Amino acid sequence: MSSTFASHHLNTSIVTRPFSWLVIYTVVTGALYFLVTHFPMGAVRVIQPTGFDSHIARLPYTLPLYLSYVLIMPALVLLGRRREWLLPAFFAAAVASGTCLLSHLLWPTMIERTDSTSQWLAWFYQVDSPLAASPSGHVALPVAISVVLACLRVRAAWLFSLWSVMLWITVLTTGQHVLLDVVYGAAIGGAAGLFTVMLKRLKVDLRTMAAILLEWLCIIVTLRIALYVGDWRLYGVAFVVIAARQHALFILYHDATHYHLTRHRTLNDFLINLAIGVPGLVPVEFYRPLHLQHHQQTGTANDPERRFLYHRQPWDFRPLSGKLLLRQLLGDLFLINTLRNLRAYKAAGGASPKMTRPALAAGVIWLVLLSFIAWQTSAQTLLLMVFFWFVPLATLGTLLQKIRSIAEHSGGPDVTPGWREWTYAWKVGCAGRFFIWPYHINLHLHHHRSANHPWHVLPRLVTADDALLDSRTLPSLLWTGMNKNR
Repeated sequence: MSSTFASHHLNTSIVTRPFSWLVIYTVVTGALYFLVTHFPMGAVRVIQPTGFDSHIARLPYTLPLYLSYVLIMPALVLLGRRREWLLPAFFAAAVASGTCLLSHLLWPTMIERTDSTSQWLAWFYQVDSPLAASPSGHVALPVAISVVLACLRVRAAWLFSLWSVMLWITVLTTGQHVLLDVVYGAAIGGAAGLFTVMLKRLKVDLRTMAAILLEWLCIIVTLRIALYVGDWRLYGVAFVVIAARQHALFILYHDATHYHLTRHRTLNDFLINLAIGVPGLVPVEFYRPLHLQHHQQTGTANDPERRFLYHRQPWDFRPLSGKLLLRQLLGDLFLINTLRNLRAYKAAGGASPKMTRPALAAGVIWLVLLSFIAWQTSAQTLLLMVFFWFVPLATLGTLLQKIRSIAEHSGGPDVTPGWREWTYAWKVGCAGRFFIWPYHINLHLHHHRSANHPWHVLPRLVTADDALLDSRTLPSLLWTGMNKNR
């Protein structure tokens, strides 16, 4: 079967390890909530109550119902852990929660709370910050879940709908929010739910879409903190984090090259161009022919990696001396090798990227977004944002991608002892996954064997007989000195 068609032989609708998902969600949203409620990054806007709010009584006994919010996601996972509807419901909830937290990060808000005669409410006002007021995440989250479950005609929709109404009331009766917060929260929850249903009906892979959104959330939060603090040491950390997450986005881009983001090809290319193809300056339509040829000609003289990626560079699919390895890595870090790649491609008669409709549509959206950012920020901030996007992309990001590429296809027959194929699979740890091998790209051998499967299926293709190289042996594939020291 051609690798350009996404044929899902394995059921990818059931969420595997749902409680791990829950832990990740709790850690990420909990850390963001602590950040926005303790360290507002910008002028805080005070949300003014409406005339309606003045008529709402404070009811201390509704506080436990308000606090039941923390049980929504565990209840969702518990009820849906073996159901196909858990994935879209979880996705919608995460989008709603993430949108609210991102809003609090970029546009801090707070509510003015009056002193309460109730010991319960007085205690709660002391431990909970009045920040992160609008929009209300307490409302957005259950509404998003309710909308998805209702559209999918899941019986549990009534439970989360009732829970939503209860939280609408209790956020007001506890004095935690005003009516406008509730309205904005409900709007975000409804939009997140409908957005998810639309993606599902268009057969968009929600796991990949969630990963894309998570990577962008990480980039935006990192950039926001770095720009707010304004410390050069934090700039260095932000530079590394952003480069690593750009690299992760390109791994998902690689998956979309095989039309794994959605079976609708035009939509597939639009979404991935919007996510990284256009801002990464490599539209997927340009990369796809080269990548599919690489799958067909792996390791041969016609392999685009041999013809272009390593053109006039020291790397020749076998370990290098220390001097040549340093020359290779510095060339990748300082754009020298990238220019050589482009020159080799042009000399071979390679066509220039064509402006397709998906790329054009993504470009227009980015142009509008950048215009809005330029309108909202100072010229200095805008220049810093441009720096923190393009410089990591062209330098450290390129180096990370090259190291990963070398690890995928270095050596080959008669070069690496005991290895009979041109493509490797690696056993990696947390650091390796963060920098070099995100989203199971370490199982590159299995991807080449079964390119018709998306990234999240690859671990299920590993058998007990498959050999996985230890990531600690990677230096020995790069540097001859490691082999001499053994």
